[in-house]
Amino acid sequence: MRRLGVLLLAVLLTLAACARQAPATTSETPSSQGVPAVRVGATSDPTVQVLAELYVQALSGKGRAAQVVEVADDVNGQVSRLMANELDVVPAFAWSAAQSLQVDSSDSQSLVSDLAAALDGEVAVLQPSKVDRAWRYVAAKSGVSLLDVTKKSKVVAPERWRKAPDGQPGLSAIYRVKPSVTTVAEADRRLALVKSGAIGVFDGTEPQSTDAAVKPVDDPKSMTTADPQLALLRLDLAGDDAVLDVVQQLHGALDNAAIIEIRKRSVNEGVPAAVGEWLKAHPLS
Repeated sequence: MRRLGVLLLAVLLTLAACARQAPATTSETPSSQGVPAVRVGATSDPTVQVLAELYVQALSGKGRAAQVVEVADDVNGQVSRLMANELDVVPAFAWSAAQSLQVDSSDSQSLVSDLAAALDGEVAVLQPSKVDRAWRYVAAKSGVSLLDVTKKSKVVAPERWRKAPDGQPGLSAIYRVKPSVTTVAEADRRLALVKSGAIGVFDGTEPQSTDAAVKPVDDPKSMTTADPQLALLRLDLAGDDAVLDVVQQLHGALDNAAIIEIRKRSVNEGVPAAVGEWLKAHPLS
């Protein structure tokens, strides 16, 4: 049966410059008086791990106990765990989630509402942040266009790109080209291959996509689709003002630059420390 959904339209709150103590790391989450800890799902995706830690530390900074819970990448499984009261909130990406849930949505403007409609009575969908995991095509030299790609071109991309409509299928259907493709999971290795002459594919939250040595590849046919970050919330928490306030404020403050900054720091400091530093510099009201 096709899922129907609900959209909780979040009102972005104006951030006040009020000081507060630095948030605790995941392992130091304080306990609230008899209130169960908010369980925040984190997949293997580095950006989702950063987002989950942001939720946890921001909630902790507001005196609400929270903890990170590992979850599988499969959105259907995440929805099932939310419905089973095994999770409370999971950072997700609209287009990727819609694909996994087989949501019929071809309009980027209605993508989030279509996804919410697909989850009615199951989980709530919170308004997206400005974080967008849309694909970025880059090359070592400027002025390159996807129109320039030929079957002799070399493309390096993550495995997820192979099945994405605006990935390998899009190049074939929209640009009428089937280049040589190598899937490379490690973003640093992809970056090295781009510097050697390949066209690289990164998602918009990978720091390597903004490296000074690479330039964006033009997409004149607008093949690339937005993939905004949102949150899937257990229905029983849809009226929890504390959780909604924290998530909404975070979503109002976050963008790709913030995630990339945190991910760069986390290489040496670890995710909890990097997130704590960012929240200290960008306190919620």
